[in-house]
Amino acid sequence: MNDQRQRLHRIDRLAEVRQSYVTAAEGRVREAEQYVRLCEEAAEHTDRQIRVVREEIAYLDHSSGAEIQNRERYVFTLHVRARQAREMLDKARKVLDSRRHEWREARRDQMVIEKVQERRLQEWQHSVNVAGQKDVDEMTVARHARNQFHRRSDQPAGTTAGITSNDRTV
Repeated sequence: MNDQRQRLHRIDRLAEVRQSYVTAAEGRVREAEQYVRLCEEAAEHTDRQIRVVREEIAYLDHSSGAEIQNRERYVFTLHVRARQAREMLDKARKVLDSRRHEWREARRDQMVIEKVQERRLQEWQHSVNVAGQKDVDEMTVARHARNQFHRRSDQPAGTTAGITSNDRTV
């Protein structure tokens, strides 16, 4: 009985540890999702800047060749930034995928521990029920034996097993 209780306690502690792993994994997934959103926003911002500068170049009426070249160099720099932003976004998505995989594994491990914990609890409950039933059975047998003993001791000396001396002569 005590051994089963100790096993239940160990499984409870293991379940708590696994829960902390799952919680930490969920936090890492949220961080990775937020980083992906930031990378997406940075890439979109860079793309918008490129479009705006291209539009400015298209609508410039009184620009010199040097101004147009400066804007084209700026557009080129923006393209480099956009490429870098997309690369960072790809890396962030890969990290997010790996974090989600870690989270799924941690959650799966936690579910296994919960099933084991539930099964051990049922086994412990069954053993408690069996022990209780055994006690009830022993009390019932003891009461029955005591009642039989009292019945036999209450009978007169000449009778056997509920048959009186008058019944024998007939």
